[in-house]
Amino acid sequence: MPRLTTLGLLMVLSGVLWGLARAPDRSAETGGLGDSAEARQAVEAWETLWSDLAERGVAALSPTTSDSSRRAAGDTVFMRYRNLWGRIDDEARLAFQLAALSGDPARKLALIEPLTQTEEPLIRFRAHLELARLQRRRHDFESAQVAARAALEVPDLPERLHSDAWFVLADSAWEQDRLDEAETALNAAVADDPGFWDARRLRLEVLARRLAEPRQRGAVCLDRTRRLIQDLGALPALAEDQTQFRDLADRFAVQGAPTNVALALVAGLGYHWSGDVERARITLEHADPLRGRLPEACERLILARIRDLVASTTSDSASPPGARSNRPDTIAGTSPSERPAMPEQRP
Repeated sequence: MPRLTTLGLLMVLSGVLWGLARAPDRSAETGGLGDSAEARQAVEAWETLWSDLAERGVAALSPTTSDSSRRAAGDTVFMRYRNLWGRIDDEARLAFQLAALSGDPARKLALIEPLTQTEEPLIRFRAHLELARLQRRRHDFESAQVAARAALEVPDLPERLHSDAWFVLADSAWEQDRLDEAETALNAAVADDPGFWDARRLRLEVLARRLAEPRQRGAVCLDRTRRLIQDLGALPALAEDQTQFRDLADRFAVQGAPTNVALALVAGLGYHWSGDVERARITLEHADPLRGRLPEACERLILARIRDLVASTTSDSASPPGARSNRPDTIAGTSPSERPAMPEQRP
């Protein structure tokens, strides 16, 4: 009987090993990030970003909106979009106006707090939101976060309204150096309102800090780099000010020396899109010595793109004065060398 048991175990073990030997290694499809769903999604989103850039250039990163009520770079949702406020109770409107005009925080609180109990969702939401902003300005971050969460709990409102409450949560967390909370809240703010300039601008700062942290997963590193590039491309369009490309590139190329290959790529793209091809080339060419500061597989995918961009900027600088290549891969830096295979589509 023991011999039969031993024989059976050996047969089972042989079957497991045979199955493992036949199991396909899909890690090459994700550039070495692994075979997890997270890795596949990160690479798919990364490749989609560069495919969009190849097709449309930096215009692909401009937040699209069919809403003609959007204003450029308004700092609150009621300023970013016209006609959100609409017709409300006259007493409530007067209370908000008086609170806005008052320079006394206690007076502001006395005017706004009763409105948090009203039945009208829009008034209740704005009251909680104004309390959150007021407490944030007073550096009472805990009270600001409580009020912002109360605003998020108000039902039956457009998602874009929620973005301001997420931003208060993110800004308060940022001020307390709680970067994980700040990043999560900013991702939600941008998802709810892609046209929120302030949220994208703060997310650039948060993502740059998070990329410098140790022990991050390769897929997370790649997603953060992708979001940095998306925000870099979106901000000048939202502000209707293309000079911001140069300003943002200068910020990431601190004294000409980015701290990792992801920030070198972002700075190089900023210079490239601002029209300073030579500065872009120099910034990108100095990325290679920055190896070893991010997860290896993430760095490998980023450096492949950097090499593509260097090749395209070198080609542009070698052209006669005034000449410009109109090839999408030259403009966007998306030639196909050293790209990982796309993960297969699964039902």
